[in-house]
Order: sequence, then structure tokens, then C-alpha cells
Amino acid sequence: MARDEGGFVLVFYAICIPVLLGLVGLVIDGGRLMGLDAQTASFADAAALAAAARLDRSPEAIPTARAAALALRNRPTFAETGGNRLSFRFAARLSDLANPSYSLPDRAGAEAVYVEATTAETSLTGSLLTLVGVRIVPVRRRAVAESQYYACDVTPAVLCHPDPAAFAATARPGRQYRLTMDGNRMAGSIALLDRPGATSDRQSLRDLAGDQPAFCYAEGVRLRTTIAPSEFDDAVNVRFDRYQGRTGPVSPDLAVFPPAPNVIKGRAYESCASPLNLYNTTPPFALPRDSAFYGLSPTGPWDKGTGDWRIAPALTGLGARTALDEYLFWNHADKGTDVQARLRDSGTRWDLYLTELGLDPSREAVPVDTRGYAATATMPTGGPLNSPARERATPFCYAGTRPMTAARRRILYLSVADCTAFPGAATATNLSRRVAKFFLTEPSNLGAVLAEFVGLLTPGRDDGKFRHVVQLVRTD
Repeated sequence: MARDEGGFVLVFYAICIPVLLGLVGLVIDGGRLMGLDAQTASFADAAALAAAARLDRSPEAIPTARAAALALRNRPTFAETGGNRLSFRFAARLSDLANPSYSLPDRAGAEAVYVEATTAETSLTGSLLTLVGVRIVPVRRRAVAESQYYACDVTPAVLCHPDPAAFAATARPGRQYRLTMDGNRMAGSIALLDRPGATSDRQSLRDLAGDQPAFCYAEGVRLRTTIAPSEFDDAVNVRFDRYQGRTGPVSPDLAVFPPAPNVIKGRAYESCASPLNLYNTTPPFALPRDSAFYGLSPTGPWDKGTGDWRIAPALTGLGARTALDEYLFWNHADKGTDVQARLRDSGTRWDLYLTELGLDPSREAVPVDTRGYAATATMPTGGPLNSPARERATPFCYAGTRPMTAARRRILYLSVADCTAFPGAATATNLSRRVAKFFLTEPSNLGAVLAEFVGLLTPGRDDGKFRHVVQLVRTD
């Protein structure tokens, strides 16, 4: 029988068939496992991106982001039941996610910038490899995405503050601040920003004076505290139709930019070279200051204004009870009681200014041409026609060609940041985190300007300044 070869094929197949089945199972299940891994990775990426896209700095952003990710339909098709489960962690800083147990609570959605999406462990629904005793390792994937808002077409300047979060928590619309270009980096100081690679020392001044500054809070911007106060005045005050500075005519590169459509500021506008503005306690009257800043040269803490401008006491004996009464008496005595009531009911100086232009906060970007102004019933008259102190509301010193129609020419968009942390903290993310909108209530004088806080820019209420970038982040 030793020489009998009958049935050898059966023995051969009995030995080879399990091996062949194992190889077939390896090919099939290996391909399915690779597909599951790729699908799971794509699912994690898509979930992280979907969640990050909903991180809009609102208090409810985290629950909204989580719901958006869970609503995805691109689930792994090779996974067993439960393969569509996800877990999330949120953070304000990428480094926070290095701690496996860290996550922002749902109530902290305004701080969330990063989201980590992790899939549950999943395996194949059925496997040939398990028939031959091979253990299939479960698949789990993790992805991190960030949601960043970058501010562009903004004022190339920083409002210095050692604790920007504290400023954001205490600032209120209608409150007046005294901002100063004083060469310092302390709270209340303004510092200009140079573009990355800027070759001209005057580029920052042109960006400050410009009506459409093509400037973004970008990586590599440089802090500049060496601007002369008179140059700062010139760059700011072209908005007020002032093309004559302390030392003479404004430089031609700044004089090309137009003023705001209404330039009432409380001084006798005898000529385009009339004296510099100091706050008058007699007619003509400017927009009322907070009572803390009454006087020709405001002194004291930069943030001592309380927003009491509507009830601040009158400055003269014209029979008015408040400074607002005086302003309305001087500039709007010829208006009807309905117009005067709307002006008086304005919640902030910015609201009052918009009302004078026939606008409101929902239409503040609508161009206004005061030279052919249709709604003259609301424009300031600048005082009685026969008064030697009369001030014109319509610009007439500007000699350029650009339209004088933008109400937002009286607005500064300033990054609120810790200036002592430069240059290390001068990142696009940090500079764009808190961007404050200020209304210039008076021209700048010796580098000091009074400005009313309008609000912080937020997604959806950003005046078109934010650019939203959502992207995956490598963490290995």
C-alpha cells in the first residue's frame, strides 16, 4: 500500500483547501477592513468639520455643533451595529485636547474653537478570518477641526488692554472711552499695526485714514507705537472734513480719503484752516460727552465714562436741562416734534448719528449723499442761519473725488489685545478674537480721541469683516 498513490489528490485538497480559504478570506476581509478604516476616518473627518462649521462663538454653539455632526449620513457601511456612534470634545486651545479628560462644558460655546470627533470601536459585520481563528482588531478613528474667524478690512490698530476678556465683559454700548496714541502699551493706548513686509513707514497711516483699508489681522503684523500724535490726528480727522492739521495741510497721501457725510463736531467752521477743536462749553455744540469727560482736556482713567450722555447736565444757560437738550436745540430746533422725539429717544450717540442721516442700525451701510440729501428733515442745521458760530454739517473742505457717503467712516474697528505680549501673541487668531466697534464722537486732538463703544463683532453681526475658516488640524 505504500506504493499505492490512489486518492492522493483528495489528501492534497484536504490540506490546501483551508489554506486557500484562509488566503481568500484574508484578501476579502483585508479589503473590507481597509475600507472600514477609510470610511471610519472619513466619517470622523466629516463629523469634526461639520461640528467646527457651527462654532460661531455663540453660547449655544457646542450643542448646535454636536447636533450638526450627528446629523451626517455618511456612516461606515461595513460596520456592525453601533458603528455610527461618535463622541466629542471641545476646546478653546488646541493644547487643551492633550488632556484626554478635558472638554469645554456646553455652556461655554462662545469660547469653543477646536472640536475633536472620535468614532466608537467598530468591527466587520462578519468575517471569514474568524473561521480560522484570526482576531479582527476593532477600528477607531479621531479627527480634530478648528473654526477660526479672521478679521479683514479693519482699522490697522490695537486697543491695548492687559485683559481683553475683562474688557469684553464690562464694555457696554453707549459708553464713551478716551483712547490715546501716546507711545505706550497700557490700557487705553492705541498702537498701529504695520502690514507684514511693509516697506513704507506711512502705510499704516494710510490704512488708518483709508475708507477701504485692505488690511487683515494676519500673522506677522508688527506693533508700532512711534506714530507722532499730530500724524495720528491727521489720519483720524479726515473723517471730520479736516484737511488742515496742527502743523499745516494734511499730507497728500491722506488728503485723498473722504470724510463722513455728517461732520458736526461743535466748533465754528469759519474756514478749512480754522483752529483745532477743543470741546466748547458754548455754542456750537458737539454730541454730548459722558459727564466724566466734560472739560476742554479730558484727564483721568481712560475708561471712566459710564454711558450717562443722555442725562449729563447742560453746559450753558440756554434753558436746557441736559447736554442732549442743548445739542438738539442748537442743531435741530427747526425740526418737527416727531423728528426731535426720535432723536431724543436714540439709545446711543451712534444711533443718534444714524437717525440724523436718515438711517438706522439695519441700514447703516446704505450710502448717504448729503450734497443732494433727500431726507433733509433729519440733517443737523449747524445752528441758526445768522449765528457767527454756525457749523456746517455737510462736508465742504474735501477736494478729492471719492464719494462722501459712508456713515461708517466715523467707525474704528479695533482689535482688543494685550500689547505687552507682542510680538509673540501677534497672531491672526488672537488679534481677530475680540474686535471692538467704536464710533468717533469728536475729532482727535494731540493723539487723544473720544469714542463710543458700539459693540464687539460676532459672526453674523460683523459688518462683513470676518472670514470664517474651517479646517482639519494635524495633532500627531
